[in-house]
Amino acid sequence: MRKALLVSLTCWIMLAMPWALAAPEDVANDIAGRVTSPFCPGVTLHDCPSQAAADLRTRISAWAEAGWGRNRIMATLESEYGPQIRAVPPASGTGLVAWVLPVVVLAAGAGLALTLIRHWSAATRRARTGEAPEPDSLSLSLSERRRLDDELAAFKGR
Repeated sequence: MRKALLVSLTCWIMLAMPWALAAPEDVANDIAGRVTSPFCPGVTLHDCPSQAAADLRTRISAWAEAGWGRNRIMATLESEYGPQIRAVPPASGTGLVAWVLPVVVLAAGAGLALTLIRHWSAATRRARTGEAPEPDSLSLSLSERRRLDDELAAFKGR
């Protein structure tokens, strides 16, 4: 048990190390790819060709060189340019809807598809075997049954 815990802990530490030991240039490039450019609408800061975007990338690189972490740099950018600077919505608050809604829609679609497939396969099976469809929960009263029998008899007499 202790050995498994030690191995698990070691694996988690090794997975976290690249993020903790990332070079400042990597941090700056990662952030530039995760924010939209305030100078080129619809383009990430990394891909924006304007001089203002280059200046902002230089500022981000300087912050990373100074030892600022990703969260601090993102918080600074958000305070200067607003939350719309994020290219990807946060996985909390109202941004969580953007992450959860597609999963909910896919699950609902899968449920609907499964229901339709079951219904169609049951109908196909009944058609192949010549079985009558399952009766609905609708039942006829005695007078309705008599009227139906009379009309069927009249129809067969033609």
